[in-house]
Amino acid sequence: MNETNFRFANPEYLYALAGIVVFVGACMWFRYIRAKKRKALADAHLLPVVLPDFSPIRFTIKCMLFGIAYICIVLALARPQFGMQIDEVKKRGIELVIALDVSNSMLAQDVKPSRLERAKLSIQNIINKLNDDKIAIVVFAGDAYIQLPLTTDIHAAKMFLQSISTGTVSKQGTAIGAAITKSLRSFTDNPKTGKAIIIISDGENHEDDAQAEARKAVDLGVVIHSVGMGSPQGAIIPRSQGGFVEDRSGRPVTTKLNEMMLQEIAQIGNGVYSREDFSPVIKAIDGMTKTEFETKQFSKYDEKFPYFLLVAVVCLCLEFLLLERKNKWLKQFDIFTVKN
Repeated sequence: MNETNFRFANPEYLYALAGIVVFVGACMWFRYIRAKKRKALADAHLLPVVLPDFSPIRFTIKCMLFGIAYICIVLALARPQFGMQIDEVKKRGIELVIALDVSNSMLAQDVKPSRLERAKLSIQNIINKLNDDKIAIVVFAGDAYIQLPLTTDIHAAKMFLQSISTGTVSKQGTAIGAAITKSLRSFTDNPKTGKAIIIISDGENHEDDAQAEARKAVDLGVVIHSVGMGSPQGAIIPRSQGGFVEDRSGRPVTTKLNEMMLQEIAQIGNGVYSREDFSPVIKAIDGMTKTEFETKQFSKYDEKFPYFLLVAVVCLCLEFLLLERKNKWLKQFDIFTVKN
């Protein structure tokens, strides 16, 4: 479907057109000064004798050519575009919500460089492999928040992912159930679209009944996968300001991976569980049925700046070749003198 439309892609360059006023003023001033000098040199009726090859109109034509070239160059920089083409693009994919644990225990370094940073790197790899799928990001600790609403914009997803830290959620804890609830709210109401949640956590759930929330998700047709970050042996939790998190007796707190919790959630959610390895989860997501869930319209404009550049080049070439003095070879073809 085609529609007629016109726009400038870089309209800010149009302000440079004000320079043509300065250029015209400079030309007029220069022409006035030269006319004054010629008048001082000889009377008007004697100028053809004193300056036989001089043609005052040539200077005006050169100025006009240079002015036209300047205007065309400015317009070319502004990138005029004409003729909008609207294409309907049908996309097929699934809706995927990644729920990332950002509790302080994710700072443990039994996974290098840390549980959280390793998870973020893996999520970025998942985002890079998405085609037409929609993605949302939910962060959770003692509470859960939607960090990025459902979108097909992978650049936005990467940007929001980089900003995630343990300070993103102020309330500490690990509320996996709340994360599942927020994830369910991120999906659209389209019952035909495949929906999946990836929970990335160390599994230390202390806040709610994650299994009950997982059953609610299954009833809505949502698949839940889980990825465990950390080791069963555990590790101490470093503080950002130095030192380690300590218990009431002053001993460093050790955080351990609770694989049983994450395995149970994945089993309830008809998904897969993996420890630190995202490959099984990605394979399971790739195997989901892709459905047509969105139609986008893209506007394509035809670039017209090359035509303005061509006119500018032609004008500059003519201005360069046109001499102010009459060409002796072309005197017989004098088109610049008006004959009575």
